[in-house]
Parts: sequence; structure tokens; C-alpha cells
Amino acid sequence: MASVEIRVQVVWSPAERETLSVELRLPPEATLADALAATGWPALASAAQGDAAFAAAGLSAAVWSKGRALAHPLRDGDRVEVLRDLQIDPMEARRVRYEAAGGIDALRRRGYAGRKR
Repeated sequence: MASVEIRVQVVWSPAERETLSVELRLPPEATLADALAATGWPALASAAQGDAAFAAAGLSAAVWSKGRALAHPLRDGDRVEVLRDLQIDPMEARRVRYEAAGGIDALRRRGYAGRKR
């Protein structure tokens, strides 16, 4: 007997250090856009207008960490992730943290880097 509905989890981090998660029951033919609309989160309303509007809002979507179009059909047990555009290049963020921590001298004091020769 075919399942009457599928269960999916939608997760999103709308801001730094904030995570929202919801479990949804959807019809078997549900798409990624249907799941986003079913969350009721107003900031995701652009998903109903299509991929271009969603991208213009600085968002993209993935299923199990693999980027997917909003028309992607979902399966029972899928994890849908809403992704924000990066605010800073990860390499630049690491460099800033490194310098703020005191650079190589701070690492040496903590025993994480070799001594000067």
C-alpha cells in the first residue's frame, strides 16, 4: 500500500547562531518549493515565485546537503536545508580570527606552533 504522505525535515539558519527546524507531513508528490511554503516562515515566501526570486533573496536550497532546484521532488525522510549566501569568504574569516588572536606569536604561546629557530 502506498504511503498517503511523506515526512520531511526543513532546517534554516536565518541569522548567525540561530537555527529553525520543522518536521512536515506533505503529499507524496511534494516538491522542495512545497516544503518551503509549508513551513509558514514569511522570509521563504519567495520560493513560491521560483528559483530566480529565491536566489535574488540570497537563498538557495539543498536536500541532504546537495543543491537542488525548487521543483525537485521530495521523498519520505528527506532533510531540506535552506542556505544563506556567504557574508564573508571563509579564508578571509579565518585570517581575521587568526590576526585577532595575536597571529603566530599567540599560537606559539599556546603551544600550537613551532618555536622560532
